[in-house]
Amino acid sequence: MLDLNKPGDLVIKTRYSPRIKLLVAVIAAVLLLTSAGLIYNYGLNRAGFERQSAEQTQQTLQDESRKMRDANRDLQESLARAQRTIQMDQAAYQDLDKSLKSSAQEIVKLREELNFYRNIISPADKKSGLRIQNLYIESAGSANQYRYKLVLIQALKHEQTILGRAVLEISGVQVGEDVVIRVPAANERPIQVNFKYFQDIAGKLELPSNFKPKRIKVSILTSSGTSMAEATYDWPPV
Repeated sequence: MLDLNKPGDLVIKTRYSPRIKLLVAVIAAVLLLTSAGLIYNYGLNRAGFERQSAEQTQQTLQDESRKMRDANRDLQESLARAQRTIQMDQAAYQDLDKSLKSSAQEIVKLREELNFYRNIISPADKKSGLRIQNLYIESAGSANQYRYKLVLIQALKHEQTILGRAVLEISGVQVGEDVVIRVPAANERPIQVNFKYFQDIAGKLELPSNFKPKRIKVSILTSSGTSMAEATYDWPPV
């Protein structure tokens, strides 16, 4: 006998008709398709937003890059202008410096000439007669060979012509001994002196290779050997 009082012995199953099952399946499919469509549209919208954002970011970067290129070009142009300005200023400064140096040299030369002629016409000490104005010595290019220039003037009075000869005596050391070398030597042609206002006497001299000059004495002598003027100079560092 079937005991109805025992639970679990009776199972009642509800059966749905095929039409209901089909309806449920259709509804589920519609829901699935709707969800898929929503997800797809969301994905498209999201992708479109990100693409738009990426395009905006790219455009911003391109704008910044263009600005940086423009700024770099402007800086390069400014640098080039500054360099040209500096070069022009340097060239102008060099020209001005050369001009000033040339002017200074010209002024020194004019002063020397003015002093030269003043000593001839009106010397400061008001003494007349023969004077040794200057002696210039420079290297002749070869070892122990030199060029000299002796400048003589007659100060204040110029009624008489000065006649005579010039003698150079170079003092120095040779092989540990004091030696004096006379120019010109006794067997050489004398250095003639013949002027009324002034005279420049130029010539060359050669010293022994083992001779170290220290001083040079200039003497202006008459034809009889009487001294008319003397001057002593230190040997210049030539």
